[in-house]
Amino acid sequence: MKLSAATARLALGFVLFGSMPFQAAGGQGAPIQLQVSVFNSSPISSSTIERAESHAGRVLRDVGVAVIWLNCPQDAQHEASLGPCSEASFPSHLHLRIARASRDLKATTVGISFVAEDGKGCYADLFYQPIQQLQEETHVSPAVILGHAMAHELGHLLLGTNSHSLSGLMRAHWTGEDLAMASKGNLRFSQEQSLHITNRLARRTPPDLQTSVMAGN
Repeated sequence: MKLSAATARLALGFVLFGSMPFQAAGGQGAPIQLQVSVFNSSPISSSTIERAESHAGRVLRDVGVAVIWLNCPQDAQHEASLGPCSEASFPSHLHLRIARASRDLKATTVGISFVAEDGKGCYADLFYQPIQQLQEETHVSPAVILGHAMAHELGHLLLGTNSHSLSGLMRAHWTGEDLAMASKGNLRFSQEQSLHITNRLARRTPPDLQTSVMAGN
């Protein structure tokens, strides 16, 4: 699908995984911590990524989740000796990789999340070229687009099956109006999605049972 200024849409993809029942979180406790390793192999600058992390962090902070961002060298994915960057554990330590473009997906796809057959996943990819195209057509900051796409893909990893919604942050295709809302800090998770995310993180699995496997399509 070709994007135009009037009908710009942001395609955000994900791999479906099994649903998980949850209970409402009780009380107004301290924010739940979530670690996210970020690997950049795209032309996006480190300063833009830091601003994007700020936008994504605000979206998740509104939910009750405090994100600890680990900005990692690209080769940290292949070297276990590089410490926390290479670690992944569902759902408390997730990975985001920013690539120039997808090799197999539609050119308009900005992100995709990966999960295993057991419904757990730690990995998501984001793509520079469709973000750049959206910035040119909508004049919305690339940091705003990337930051909300980061929050969207992390949402898929934390929410589960059928986590797209008809409106808001988890909408499958963002319009120009959605991106304008994002620029104003008004593109968010719904209340139900927020409860699901905090409850899933609160019920995190003991370390010896955590998974860090990645599945393809």
